[in-house]
Amino acid sequence: MITADKYLELFEKNIVVAGIENKLIEAKNVMIPVKDGRLDITPFGKFLSNWFDYNSVVVIDYYGLLKKSKGFLDKCASYDDVEIRRLRSPIVHFASIKIEDIVNLDKSLAVDFVGFKKYLVALRGFKK
Repeated sequence: MITADKYLELFEKNIVVAGIENKLIEAKNVMIPVKDGRLDITPFGKFLSNWFDYNSVVVIDYYGLLKKSKGFLDKCASYDDVEIRRLRSPIVHFASIKIEDIVNLDKSLAVDFVGFKKYLVALRGFKK
Protein backbone atom coordinates (compact mmCIF):
# COMPACT_ATOMS: atom_id res chain seq x y z
CA MET A 1 0.00 0.00 0.00
CA ILE A 2 1.46 3.33 -1.03
CA THR A 3 0.71 6.63 0.69
CA ALA A 4 -2.17 8.78 -0.49
CA ASP A 5 0.26 11.55 -1.56
CA LYS A 6 2.28 9.18 -3.73
CA TYR A 7 -0.86 7.57 -5.14
CA LEU A 8 -2.20 11.02 -6.11
CA GLU A 9 1.03 11.87 -7.92
CA LEU A 10 1.09 8.53 -9.79
CA PHE A 11 -2.63 8.72 -10.54
CA GLU A 12 -2.35 12.14 -12.19
CA LYS A 13 0.75 11.18 -14.18
CA ASN A 14 -0.05 7.58 -15.17
CA ILE A 15 -3.84 7.73 -15.43
CA VAL A 16 -5.05 11.26 -16.16
CA VAL A 17 -2.17 12.56 -18.27
CA ALA A 18 -1.55 9.24 -20.05
CA GLY A 19 -5.29 8.75 -20.54
CA ILE A 20 -5.68 12.16 -22.17
CA GLU A 21 -2.62 11.72 -24.38
CA ASN A 22 -3.78 8.26 -25.51
CA LYS A 23 -7.40 9.42 -25.83
CA LEU A 24 -8.55 6.74 -23.38
CA ILE A 25 -10.03 9.25 -20.95
CA GLU A 26 -12.60 11.73 -22.21
CA ALA A 27 -12.00 15.40 -21.56
CA LYS A 28 -14.54 17.90 -22.85
CA ASN A 29 -13.79 21.59 -23.29
CA VAL A 30 -15.54 23.99 -20.92
CA MET A 31 -14.91 27.46 -19.53
CA ILE A 32 -12.93 27.18 -16.28
CA PRO A 33 -12.67 30.00 -13.71
CA VAL A 34 -9.11 31.25 -13.30
CA LYS A 35 -9.36 32.18 -9.63
CA ASP A 36 -9.09 29.65 -6.83
CA GLY A 37 -12.27 28.07 -5.54
CA ARG A 38 -13.66 27.84 -2.03
CA LEU A 39 -12.43 24.25 -1.60
CA ASP A 40 -8.78 25.22 -2.11
CA ILE A 41 -8.39 26.35 1.52
CA THR A 42 -10.00 23.26 3.06
CA PRO A 43 -8.04 20.17 4.20
CA PHE A 44 -9.35 18.49 1.03
CA GLY A 45 -7.89 21.29 -1.10
CA LYS A 46 -4.63 21.37 0.80
CA PHE A 47 -4.16 17.63 0.27
CA LEU A 48 -4.89 17.81 -3.47
CA SER A 49 -3.22 21.22 -4.04
CA ASN A 50 -4.46 23.49 -6.82
CA TRP A 51 -2.09 22.51 -9.64
CA PHE A 52 -0.32 19.49 -11.13
CA ASP A 53 2.70 19.03 -13.36
CA TYR A 54 1.57 18.82 -16.99
CA ASN A 55 2.52 21.30 -19.71
CA SER A 56 -0.73 21.17 -21.69
CA VAL A 57 -3.90 23.00 -20.69
CA VAL A 58 -6.17 20.65 -18.72
CA VAL A 59 -8.14 20.63 -15.46
CA ILE A 60 -9.09 17.74 -13.17
CA ASP A 61 -12.38 18.09 -11.26
CA TYR A 62 -12.01 16.33 -7.92
CA TYR A 63 -15.55 16.51 -6.51
CA GLY A 64 -15.80 20.25 -7.09
CA LEU A 65 -12.15 21.21 -6.62
CA LEU A 66 -10.67 22.26 -9.96
CA LYS A 67 -7.02 21.25 -10.07
CA LYS A 68 -5.30 23.07 -12.91
CA SER A 69 -2.29 21.89 -14.90
CA LYS A 70 0.94 23.86 -15.09
CA GLY A 71 0.03 24.50 -18.75
CA PHE A 72 -3.26 26.09 -17.68
CA LEU A 73 -1.48 28.36 -15.19
CA ASP A 74 1.20 29.27 -17.76
CA LYS A 75 -1.47 30.19 -20.30
CA CYS A 76 -3.19 32.41 -17.73
CA ALA A 77 0.14 34.07 -16.92
CA SER A 78 0.72 34.77 -20.63
CA TYR A 79 -2.13 37.31 -20.50
CA ASP A 80 -0.04 39.75 -18.48
CA ASP A 81 -1.83 42.91 -19.64
CA VAL A 82 -5.34 41.47 -19.67
CA GLU A 83 -7.55 40.47 -16.78
CA ILE A 84 -9.17 37.15 -17.56
CA ARG A 85 -11.83 35.41 -15.51
CA ARG A 86 -12.27 32.15 -17.38
CA LEU A 87 -10.30 30.07 -19.84
CA ARG A 88 -11.52 27.28 -22.12
CA SER A 89 -9.92 24.03 -21.09
CA PRO A 90 -10.41 20.29 -21.33
CA ILE A 91 -11.71 18.93 -18.03
CA VAL A 92 -11.49 15.41 -16.63
CA HIS A 93 -13.98 14.50 -13.90
CA PHE A 94 -12.38 12.24 -11.28
CA ALA A 95 -15.76 10.66 -10.51
CA SER A 96 -16.10 9.53 -14.14
CA ILE A 97 -12.85 7.54 -14.12
CA LYS A 98 -13.61 3.84 -13.82
CA ILE A 99 -11.50 0.98 -12.55
CA GLU A 100 -11.43 -0.36 -16.13
CA ASP A 101 -9.71 2.86 -17.26
CA ILE A 102 -7.08 2.43 -14.58
CA VAL A 103 -6.48 -1.23 -15.44
CA ASN A 104 -5.97 -0.25 -19.09
CA LEU A 105 -3.44 2.44 -18.20
CA ASP A 106 -1.58 1.19 -15.09
CA LYS A 107 -2.60 -2.09 -13.47
CA SER A 108 -0.48 -1.42 -10.38
CA LEU A 109 -2.69 1.55 -9.45
CA ALA A 110 -5.92 -0.43 -9.79
CA VAL A 111 -5.28 -2.26 -6.51
CA ASP A 112 -5.47 0.89 -4.36
CA PHE A 113 -7.99 2.90 -6.41
CA VAL A 114 -11.10 2.08 -4.37
CA GLY A 115 -9.32 2.91 -1.11
CA PHE A 116 -7.99 6.16 -2.57
CA LYS A 117 -11.45 7.13 -3.81
CA LYS A 118 -12.95 6.43 -0.35
CA TYR A 119 -10.20 8.52 1.24
CA LEU A 120 -11.01 11.48 -1.05
CA VAL A 121 -14.75 11.16 -0.42
CA ALA A 122 -14.17 11.18 3.35
CA LEU A 123 -11.70 14.09 3.14
CA ARG A 124 -14.18 16.03 1.00
CA GLY A 125 -16.77 15.57 3.75
CA PHE A 126 -19.38 13.60 1.83
CA LYS A 127 -19.45 10.69 4.29
CA LYS A 128 -19.52 11.82 7.91
